[in-house]
Amino acid sequence: MTNLKLFSLVGTALTLVSCAVINSSPRAVSQPSAQPVQDNLIGLFMLKRNNLNQQYRGEIYPIAQYRNGRYTDASLDVTPEVREDSKEAEIVQRNAANSVLNTNPTFTIANPGYALGKFSVDRLGVGQFACSAVLVGRGKLAGQSDLNLAFNQLPRASQRTSSGVFNGQEFDETWRSAIAAKVTTPATTVRPTRAQLDQYRKDLIRIGTNEIAKNPQAKSVQGTVTLVELRVFDLNGDGQPEVFGKLRKAPARGVQPNRDRPTVSSIYANVWLGYGASQPQLLSSQAVPYFVPAIEAGRIYEIVGTIDANGDGQQEVLIQNNGYEAITFSLYELQGNQLKSVFTGGGYGC
Repeated sequence: MTNLKLFSLVGTALTLVSCAVINSSPRAVSQPSAQPVQDNLIGLFMLKRNNLNQQYRGEIYPIAQYRNGRYTDASLDVTPEVREDSKEAEIVQRNAANSVLNTNPTFTIANPGYALGKFSVDRLGVGQFACSAVLVGRGKLAGQSDLNLAFNQLPRASQRTSSGVFNGQEFDETWRSAIAAKVTTPATTVRPTRAQLDQYRKDLIRIGTNEIAKNPQAKSVQGTVTLVELRVFDLNGDGQPEVFGKLRKAPARGVQPNRDRPTVSSIYANVWLGYGASQPQLLSSQAVPYFVPAIEAGRIYEIVGTIDANGDGQQEVLIQNNGYEAITFSLYELQGNQLKSVFTGGGYGC
């Protein structure tokens, strides 16, 4: 019988739109020279707090490896061995040779605004995520001795909590995370004026309302469309913004669940707009209905950060796809007037 039991997997509530999420670099920043990358490793830097003894530790959760022009899944699932009651040291010993972390790489924490520097992997371990177990890298955070302070510097919106039993020992952990990679290139960003932000909001609501209306479930949902998140990037370094908006259509009062079948309670839309032309261009959209009874977190599509993973001078967007007791990651790349997925994997869940 397995010693790994899921007690809880909790995320934070969706953050309402705030100017704090807007990149605040100067209006125009020169694009760094593109340096082709032959081998890169993209993952999450995770700072975990043990809620049982209030101790902190850093981990790298590997997501994708870029090599020879291709992305491959870098995660290593060891859930079956945990369920066979294997000890952590035994699991690490059996799987170390197959892990992308076995060379003890050093990662740069790439998210702007978080002065956390580099993280060096010096050993492998087993990380617990929902009812999954994945091989992770543990080590040291350079230049940051106060891990409590570092924890508070990481984005609150990234917070997760997991608890259960592993090898007869109870665990209860809360962590926050940020994108990390072996090779990083500084991103080119823009700083919108207040008038531009107002225009972005109007454009997102107008275009997002149309995108939501295309979903067959939209007719059954009452209420108006509101903007709940706004973020501005410059993915291709041309000085023109790419704007992301999360929108929600929902009634003022919550929908009561139907006893016989799930009922649509709201619809979320994730919309990307480009501003290189005279009119905003729709780069990508995704409209997702939410049902009751069900867990409605409103975070099925969550931006982790951006990174030039392959050294072509353009920033890829790392997305965390949150499902019911399951998470995967995707990398999106701007190709012409489309934002397209170039990788999906690195997942965990039940």
